[in-house]
Amino acid sequence: MIFAGKGRGVNEWRHINEGLRCERYGQLSKATSRFAKALSINPHNGTALMHIAGIHYQTGRYGDSERCYAEIVESDPSNIDALQGLGLALEKQHRYAEALVNFERILAIDATYDDAVAYSALCRSGLGDHDEAVAMLDGVISRSGGDHVQAHHCRSRVLSRMHRNAESISALDDARKAEARQSVALYEQGKALSRQKRHEKAVEMYTRALRLNPENADALVAKGWTLDYAGLPSKDVVPLYEKAIRIDPHCTEAHLNLSFLYDRTGMYRKAVACLDRILEYDPRNVRALYSKGIALHSLKQHAAAVFFCDAAIRADPSNPKALCSMVWILEHRKRHAEALEYCDLAIDADPEYAYAHSYRGKLLYLLGRYDEALLSYEKALSLDPGNRTAEHYRDKVVEKITKAQKRAAKRGKGGRWLPP
Repeated sequence: MIFAGKGRGVNEWRHINEGLRCERYGQLSKATSRFAKALSINPHNGTALMHIAGIHYQTGRYGDSERCYAEIVESDPSNIDALQGLGLALEKQHRYAEALVNFERILAIDATYDDAVAYSALCRSGLGDHDEAVAMLDGVISRSGGDHVQAHHCRSRVLSRMHRNAESISALDDARKAEARQSVALYEQGKALSRQKRHEKAVEMYTRALRLNPENADALVAKGWTLDYAGLPSKDVVPLYEKAIRIDPHCTEAHLNLSFLYDRTGMYRKAVACLDRILEYDPRNVRALYSKGIALHSLKQHAAAVFFCDAAIRADPSNPKALCSMVWILEHRKRHAEALEYCDLAIDADPEYAYAHSYRGKLLYLLGRYDEALLSYEKALSLDPGNRTAEHYRDKVVEKITKAQKRAAKRGKGGRWLPP
């Protein structure tokens, strides 16, 4: 790769990295713009060319896709991904003989590359050799245990050309079943990546899952949550939750996450409406009950807020989050002693719940019980060392205690008494 100077090289890869990020989050037009800027700096950057070729293909611009892939192949004739992309772009333009050349070049490099075998068969069918195509595709499907999605799709198209319509439809059904299985597997991979805090890679898995099965409601919700966590605008997130709800009106996670987004952005009535939809079919859903209480408090419907938090606690008396939702509401109503009672119940329910210990510290601080507050904050930080809120307020408590000790010491030396 040739750089026209250090400064230009840095800019080139900055644009590429931004393009990759946009592509992962489904912002294809922005990604295209970034890759184009990188290519304006270095027209031969293979990474930018490969990704812009893929975007052209996804958006149906097969001629543009072909030209980008061809440029990569010209400089790197053994690049299997570029050969495959070039073959696919040519096949979409019904240029079967040219496409076949590229798939056969792949198989000369790697005879086990079944994607190339499947599309090679489709091109042979396009040139009139249907029987051999079916035999090749049957071999791919057999080797994959029935899970090679592209082979099923290609087989359906070949059988349709042979006017074997019932078999073609059956092959399409097999493709959809394989897609659903692979979509679930990709979603599970995404969840595992998300647990490892590898959120961008998780989004990539969810996106791939949805390409295979656009009605995978779990993948839609997971992708929506991850995009929201990454700070993308609501307009990029809300449609994912709404689509999941259209697919499954009882998709509780979609309703909940949509309500949390609305609550966080100050649209409390919309948040309540989302939670009400859950409570219509699941009246004892604890998360929906206490979340509705929080939203109603923000609408200044204080009695109703307490009622729904209390309903959540009655539904599950040992749920620490339900108990702490009541703590939050009572603390905001300046009912600190009552809030402390619920906080203690939350800690009894889950002694390792750092949030409850931190909130207990805050309540004790507000009640002027600084020594006890310090112990609660220290416990919270032992459970969650990265809790910046607990760390900040612990320091404030230490400051209060230190000042009180200084005043006490001054009194002991005969100095003027100062109130605490």
